[in-house]
This record gives sequence, structure tokens and C-alpha cells, in this order.
Amino acid sequence: MMRVTNSSIYDQSLRDLTTSNDRYMETHRKLAESTDIVTASDDPVGAGQVMRYEAVNLVLDQYAENATRARNSLDYEEVVLDGMTQLLERAKTLLIQVENGSYSYGERQSVSDELEMLKLSAADLMNTTDSDGKFIFSGSDARRTAFVLRPDGQYEFQGDEDRKKIQVSDNVAMAASDSGKTVFEDVWTRYNYTFKQILALGETPLNIRTEVHHQEDFDTFMEDNYSAVDPTKNEFVLSIVPGKPAIPENEIMIGSPEIPAEPYIYSLTNSEGEVIKTGEYLDGDPINFLGMQVEIPIGTSEPVTGVISLNKPERGNILNQMTKVIDALRNEELGYYELESELRDATVSIRNTQTSIDDARTELGANLNTLERIASYSLAKQISNTLAQDDIASVDVAKEASNLAQQDAAIAASQKLFNKLSRLSLFDTL
Repeated sequence: MMRVTNSSIYDQSLRDLTTSNDRYMETHRKLAESTDIVTASDDPVGAGQVMRYEAVNLVLDQYAENATRARNSLDYEEVVLDGMTQLLERAKTLLIQVENGSYSYGERQSVSDELEMLKLSAADLMNTTDSDGKFIFSGSDARRTAFVLRPDGQYEFQGDEDRKKIQVSDNVAMAASDSGKTVFEDVWTRYNYTFKQILALGETPLNIRTEVHHQEDFDTFMEDNYSAVDPTKNEFVLSIVPGKPAIPENEIMIGSPEIPAEPYIYSLTNSEGEVIKTGEYLDGDPINFLGMQVEIPIGTSEPVTGVISLNKPERGNILNQMTKVIDALRNEELGYYELESELRDATVSIRNTQTSIDDARTELGANLNTLERIASYSLAKQISNTLAQDDIASVDVAKEASNLAQQDAAIAASQKLFNKLSRLSLFDTL
């Protein structure tokens, strides 16, 4: 017969008490952490799945934070572009008023002063910083000022063409800003041309005035014909054959009828010798063709030949174009036609800048819409992942609460038995 010692009874009671306490603590942790898997050993496969879902949700949380940063940056840019649009619209209105009206020099001064304030406001907007103090339109290096005023009074872009991008999903890196070089710097200035009369030996040049009369038509002509590779294709020969003036009735002799005027004839020939435009006009009228206008003196009786050269298209930022027209308005010695040309240059630059801003705003709006769709998808995915985690590791609160009560009672009973056994000795049996 096996002899059971007091020590064995004590050890067994202690083990039972410890086991009951461990079970109680494990159940308590499940209820406290609201999960059925406290350690990986509880369910190795389930624990691995839960960890994968948690890792995905952590990545989605980071994407959501990135999306918030991108949205804030785009919101900042949208406010700036709205401000620029209103500012440029006011500047364009002033220029059109000066061009269409008979403004005195004092009135031109007043307009130039307002344009100066508008230009300074535009410079501030183009150098806007976000909440972190970073320049919105500097490109990838947001610590550099985008547009810097040089000592010669010209503004120079000092950023780069790169765009700051933020990863907002696994496959989407969102452009969170635009480069000022794209929106404000690389804007086409007004297309124009020059005219040079071809003179015979000893011939006196005529006072011929030329201008772009209809900008849209001339822009189309430029885009269809200008060559950056072959400069000879940018030259066209304009030939004018004079007509004859009208002869009034009775001018030749009494009873002679009136002889109507014979129109002048013009033709435009390209570098390959092809006549691309021809037409008629009356003495004293301007010649209008392909958006261009040429005026020769009234009564010119000899043929006129000249070369029309398409000027090289150039880009320039709106700040410098505004500076140029402000200087022209303040130049009291500038003639009407010279001022008119400067006003039109500035008006076209403003219009082209507005188009560039509209393009940026269109893309900006598309990016904001994309962020909303990504945020909606990410939220749905996080909810789905959380539900999947709950299916795998969720705790049955009622069941575990019942287990906790039973384990608490078991601990109490084990402690009571342990206390009794702790006081046993050989003298209790003698």
C-alpha cells in the first residue's frame, strides 16, 4: 500500500490552486482584451491570420494619413489658384479698358499702380507656403522659394519641374502639388511676326504698319506653319500690285462716265514658292489675311514686296509680363501703336496663364475625387478586415464570463482546501 505523505498532499493542493489561478487569469485576459487568441499558442493558424489582417490595417492607416496630407496640400493649392484666377481677371479687365478707351497719361498711371499691386499679390500667391512652411509651387524641393525677384526687376523661378508625390494606396502615388514652372513659368507669350520691305537699289522705304489683327486666326496659322527645325519655312513673301484709283464722271472729258477704281491685289507665297493666300483690297484699306494686318500708304502706285517672318514662340511667367506692361503704361513717350502692342502682349499672357491655371485646377479636382474614392475603398477594406479578425479571434463574452465565475469558485475552493492542508500535522492523527 502506497503511503501518502503530508508533503505530497501539500504539493498536489498547491498545483491545483496554481492551475485554477492560471485558468482564471487566462479567461480574464480574454475578456479584458476582447479576443479569444491571447497568445499565438492559443491558435497558431488563427493568430497568423489575425496578424496579417492587423498588418494590412496598419498599412491602410498610413495610407489614410498620407491621403489627409495630400488632400490638405491640394486644398491649399485650390485656394491659391482661385485667388490667382480672380486677380488675373481683374488685371485683364484693366488692360482691355485701357486698350479700348482714350486714357490720359494720368489715368494710365492709375491703372499701372493698380496693376503693380495686383502683380505683388500674384507673387505672394505664387510663393504660398503650406501649414508646414513649405512652398507649394517649388516642385520637389519645397524649402526653396519658388519665384525670386532679381536685382533687374525680373522674377526667376528657382524650383524644379518635379511634383511632390504621396503614396495613398498600394498602386497610387498622388501628385500633391504642381510645379510653378508648369503652371506659371512655361506659359506661351503672344505669337507675333515681323515685316521687312524688300527695296530696290535707291528705293525709299514706305511707312508700312503691321500688326496681329485677329490673334486666334494668327495663332492657328503659326501652329500650322512654324518650324523649329527649318527657319526658312518661317518666311513668307508678301507681294502687292497696286490698282488704279477711280476716275470721276466728266474727269476725262465732258460726258465721260465714271471709271471705278481697280482694286489692289496681294498674294502671300511660302518658302517653296506656293501661293497660300491671295486677295483684293481698295486703296486706303488695310490688308487683312490669316490674322495679320498690313497697312501701306494711301496712293501707293508702285508694287510693294516684303518678307513676313514668324517670330520664335517664347514662354514667360506672368509676373514679368505684367512688369513689362506696367513699364509701358508709365512711359509717357510711348506711341499709341507701341502701347497697344504691349497691352495685347500682356492680355494674351494673362489669358494663357488662366488657361494653364484651369488645366491645373481640372487635374486638381480629379485628384481630390480620386482621394475620396480611395478613402471610401480603404475604409470598407478596414471594416472587412476587422470583421474577419472578429470572426477568427472574437471572444464569447457570456461563455467566458460564466467560465470566469466557475474558475473563481474553483480558486476559492482550492484556497480553502490548501489552507486546511497547510495546517495538517502528525499530531492531528495521534
